Amino acid sequence: MSAYHRCHRCNSDMMMDGVYIVDAQGVRVVVSAERQPDPGGVSNPVSTLVHACVCGSCGFVELWANRPQELWEAYLRSEKARGAPPAR
Repeated sequence: MSAYHRCHRCNSDMMMDGVYIVDAQGVRVVVSAERQPDPGGVSNPVSTLVHACVCGSCGFVELWANRPQELWEAYLRSEKARGAPPAR
């Protein structure tokens, strides 16, 4: 049971923390952001693992990036290089 929050869908306190989403081969899911625009077809992403919290009552799943600050910094650098103001 989670000590820090309740389910956003059903308000249950039966939250399972520290679970992961994996693909069919058992590889954990990651999220990525490009560091720079891709000028020559070479990808240069910043990636981080994703962890989940699952409600044991209704099954609602929440996802979080393990290192969101690194993703945000990569996103800002990429947007700056493109000349676009970053979305907030």
